[in-house]
Amino acid sequence: MRVFFMGTPQLAVPTLKSIIESKHEVVLVITQPDKPAGRQRKIIASPVKLLALSEGIPVIQPLTLKDEVFRIRVEELKPDIGVVFAYGKIIPQWLLDLPKRGIINVHPSLLPRWRGAAPIQRPIMAGDEVTGVTVIQMVMELDAGDILLQQEVEIGPDDTAEAIGLRISDLAAELTVKILDDIEVGTATPMKQDESKVTYASKITDADVEIDWGKPAAVIFNQVRALNPKPGAHTHVDDMLLKVWWVSPAPEVERGEPGTVVHVDKNRGLYIATATESLLLAEVQPANKRKMGGEEFVRGYRIKVGDRLGHRVHD
Repeated sequence: MRVFFMGTPQLAVPTLKSIIESKHEVVLVITQPDKPAGRQRKIIASPVKLLALSEGIPVIQPLTLKDEVFRIRVEELKPDIGVVFAYGKIIPQWLLDLPKRGIINVHPSLLPRWRGAAPIQRPIMAGDEVTGVTVIQMVMELDAGDILLQQEVEIGPDDTAEAIGLRISDLAAELTVKILDDIEVGTATPMKQDESKVTYASKITDADVEIDWGKPAAVIFNQVRALNPKPGAHTHVDDMLLKVWWVSPAPEVERGEPGTVVHVDKNRGLYIATATESLLLAEVQPANKRKMGGEEFVRGYRIKVGDRLGHRVHD
């Protein structure tokens, strides 16, 4: 089949590559416009664009999907089907209707659970033990189309969003080609989503990023790993922003007022009280500094038992 692919981040790259290597023909790649990134704000092409260009596939980066030139370009290609994976914009009805076989959407969760913007982070934050990949027939309603194919991915107790993303990315590549083959020969079997089981993975906000030490240790632990590698959970030490990349449960350490430093170990780091057990700050990153282990942070910053995180130390 003649396929157009819509995607932007690294997460979608293996899926595009698998379609390119399949019997199907990728006739166009649609991706987000190049954007500034990093401290120096250099203009960077998306990972999906870089792969497409390396494979000699035409790329288009419309500022809006309402653009008439873009519409004509896609219509001229007479695609059989479209594939969307983490593109980043709402797909208009005219584009859904254009391909003979519609558009399929690759979604990184077990739909109908975790529809929406942050489907990799939210299940980890919620303490789910399983997530997955779902391929749906795309409709205008958010992630609500019929399920074409679905497979689970286990969330291990120490998995970060990065680890889950890598697993999902590889599985998505496999499932997408399989369902394209099934659609081509007519063996795909759509299944309605159970609307009674819908949950939403809302966009990560500033409130999600700030650690509330008054919550249970397990909740904070899930927050930290869900936000790793980005945007990173954070707290404050005095006026300094401190990103927290990893914490370790420390039930053997005494409890205290949530957010209080209850123990300082020069060989391991700071132990912080929560609503339940204490947590060791195992890997952190002070503002404008590199990541470092908890023991290095202790050596470089004067923090003592009784100081509080999330507040000005000397208040």
